Amino acid sequence: MRRLAAGIAAVATFSLLLAGPAPAAIAKVPPPPKALAAATIDAHLGYMPQSTCTPTAKPGATAVLKLLIATWGGSSSGISRGCSVGATSEHKEGRALDWRMSVRSASQRKRVGQAVAWLTANNGEVAYRLGVMYIIWNQHIWSLYYPELGWRKMADRGSVTANHKNHVHISLSWDGAMKQTSWWTGIPVTQPLNSRCGLHGARACLPTIGRGHAWPLLKTAVPATFMPAPWTEPGLGGSPQVGRTLTSVPGTWVPADATLTYQWRAGSKGIPGAVAATYVVGAETLGKGISVRVTATSAPGTTTKTTDGTTAVLKARFTTAPKPKLVGTVATDQTVTADPGAWAAVPDSLAFVWKRNGKTIAKATAATYVVTPADTAKLLSVTVTARKAGYETKTATSGSTTVAKASFATVGVPTVTGDPVVGGTLTVDPGTWAPPPGGMSYQWYAGASKLTNATSPTLKLAAAQAGTQVSVRVRGGRPGYRTAEVSSQKLVVTNAP
Repeated sequence: MRRLAAGIAAVATFSLLLAGPAPAAIAKVPPPPKALAAATIDAHLGYMPQSTCTPTAKPGATAVLKLLIATWGGSSSGISRGCSVGATSEHKEGRALDWRMSVRSASQRKRVGQAVAWLTANNGEVAYRLGVMYIIWNQHIWSLYYPELGWRKMADRGSVTANHKNHVHISLSWDGAMKQTSWWTGIPVTQPLNSRCGLHGARACLPTIGRGHAWPLLKTAVPATFMPAPWTEPGLGGSPQVGRTLTSVPGTWVPADATLTYQWRAGSKGIPGAVAATYVVGAETLGKGISVRVTATSAPGTTTKTTDGTTAVLKARFTTAPKPKLVGTVATDQTVTADPGAWAAVPDSLAFVWKRNGKTIAKATAATYVVTPADTAKLLSVTVTARKAGYETKTATSGSTTVAKASFATVGVPTVTGDPVVGGTLTVDPGTWAPPPGGMSYQWYAGASKLTNATSPTLKLAAAQAGTQVSVRVRGGRPGYRTAEVSSQKLVVTNAP
């Protein structure tokens, strides 16, 4: 199967509006045919590029352009293109249309968003029924034959027009271009034409039927993976992305009694061991087009044909990227662990960056982090970066948790030594604290009253304390910790014997 020419850098998914989410609902859509002969979806060959030059606008291209303008506004930027103008283009066969709409207009962006949502919903049901091959808008492309990839970003071509920022480009299959798809005839395509109907031995053109509203759109079972209809050349089903499966569709040229063998290729080289009818895209093929060489061996002899290559293989994306969680007590001097959650696929590696109030903490790159006094009362979070060969790097950030002050694990029991007699000196031992306080303060009491200027670890007893009960209150502090206070036992002061 042919694919859109090189130069497309498919590196990102695309919001249907390229400026926010797609509309919640489409208020107005074109009327479908009054009747549908079968609920099946139209057969499609995928990307079939220009191979002749017949630039006269084909009826289906004209009809689709009129349909878009009548429903969502805008105007025509043309269908036909001269044979000598530019490179390969379906415009030169009259089966590509340019719908003039501008990304600079919020209203026009919204209306294009509605139109492309209608075309591409349900794995492209309407696109199948109109014979759409691909759509380009605002430097992004959606391909009916790569539905899993969604909208992909294209390389910058240097101008507003070349980047499709002032028009939407839609290329049609020959069935779509000749109004031979179920949208126009009510009869789903079963054998694609890939040529004009009614000419050079091709089947006669089917008539177009009237419009109505009886057909329940978006209820047909449309496969999530594109498979081309068998044709005179081999084709490929599936999308060229690491981890996805490509399937060979040998085609109608294969004799009924033939034995088939396969050799998958990345670029111009065979892929070792890739000799089955299917191939799971490997990371080593990134950036290369994939093709398959099909050999049919039968009684008359051996025939070998090779598909055209896919567009360059894309990196896969993690299907599950959970929000990490902080495990443990988020407080000063405590060890907090980042729980990255269950990623799919399983990453080859995970990297961690701890953040304080959203800013990176220097050298904090392990799965665990010991909270520091500088973090106290700040918001702590962690960003996890997942990497896997052949996958786009993905990051996820935890919620933020306010760092609490810690409590001393052990608060010492103060003891007072010395003879509690007038004229004697008492000394306090604060006991064992864990962790050690950054600083300690003392306050001596006589009964319930503070003793003036009595704030050192020792106290010289005066006559005024005779007959009172003396004690000391010890206060310990440390950055990032709650202050702790504890009092000693009380000693009765007597006069000297």
